[in-house]
Amino acid sequence: MRLFFILLLLQTNAFAASAISEQTITELVQKNPDLRSIRERLTASEQMKGFLTRSFLPKVTVSYGNEKYTTGPYDRVVQPFGGIEASLNVFNSGKDRLENERREKNAKIASIDESMALALITAEVRKAMSHYSFLEEVQNIMRDALVLNDTNLKNAQKRIRVGLATKTDFLDFKHQLIQLNLEIETLEYEQGVVARLISTLLGEDPTENLAVDFTNSHPDHHHNDDDSILVPTTNNSIILQRATLLTNVAQIESKHAKRWWMPSLDVYGYALRFTEKEREYPEPSDRNDYTLGFKFTMPLFDGGESIRQASAQAYLARAQEAQARAKNLEISRETQNAINKLKLAHALIHGAEDNVQVMSEYREGIQSEYAKGIKNSPDVLQASQRWIESKTNFAEVKKNYQFAKTDALYLMSLSK
Repeated sequence: MRLFFILLLLQTNAFAASAISEQTITELVQKNPDLRSIRERLTASEQMKGFLTRSFLPKVTVSYGNEKYTTGPYDRVVQPFGGIEASLNVFNSGKDRLENERREKNAKIASIDESMALALITAEVRKAMSHYSFLEEVQNIMRDALVLNDTNLKNAQKRIRVGLATKTDFLDFKHQLIQLNLEIETLEYEQGVVARLISTLLGEDPTENLAVDFTNSHPDHHHNDDDSILVPTTNNSIILQRATLLTNVAQIESKHAKRWWMPSLDVYGYALRFTEKEREYPEPSDRNDYTLGFKFTMPLFDGGESIRQASAQAYLARAQEAQARAKNLEISRETQNAINKLKLAHALIHGAEDNVQVMSEYREGIQSEYAKGIKNSPDVLQASQRWIESKTNFAEVKKNYQFAKTDALYLMSLSK
């Protein structure tokens, strides 16, 4: 029975901890609050589409009310009023069409913003997971060093007992024991920070446990993983598409502003009952009014404000055009940087791996010579430290490779 409760408790804890792996990143980032906010704005932009069709639909208003008077011959008289009114936009000098185009472009921009946010958050989560894996790997290196340091402590005590070493040997290894434990504690703290960052990016409570399943793998010597990453071209990047759409919106707004003086035509009609105070007829039927008419409006002068606005919008449109060209150059630069960074990271991995092999053999040789009395404790500590540095460097270049790969995948996800 006791075993059953222990297993049940372990199972409960396992289910309580959230888990994330490379295969589930795209699914889990959907709960990110920033991404949800952008999607709500996308929905709002989609709802605003179709303005041109709606602009030619009649606008109908129904009203009803009662008025009670307290002055003159109408003292204490209560009379109803109301009716139905309708107006129809017949002509607006193309301003409705421009407004419709502007809303369509803004909806496309909102859609691109969603795709960019999803790609950016996914990349941030990948990098955070890679850093988490790096910290885990370094902790394992420190723990391996602790195991060897414990062996060195025992060997030092044996050498001291037979007179082959002094107490300083023991203190050297004792000092390293303290340093390694401090390093592990620091790494555990940093790992907790990264875990909470991942939880936040996933829209989860950072106080909850998080299980990260990720390994900083590296390409095989005989197969270059870089070839499997299709580096995007800059011509079809959605970042460039967004810059172009912003230019289009600015141009549309400039055209709209330049039409400030152009006329509009509306047709309207109403069937209303007025009060006796407004229509001095005692019979209610005589106060009914039925009207059908049109209204032609043409602005002539508004103090020059519209002219200034049109000029300002034209300058903004040209500014957006220049920004789009700058964005194209920026994307091209970032793409080339991603390619070269990935190649460099791949090359450094193999050099760091070879260095680990050399330092492992060197450390073993020093350990053997120490056991024979040829080397002393500083030599052993130096060999151990160089081994730790080589292993840590290997872990770091693998992490850097994953970072470079993530950047390349991010740019690729923005190419459609």
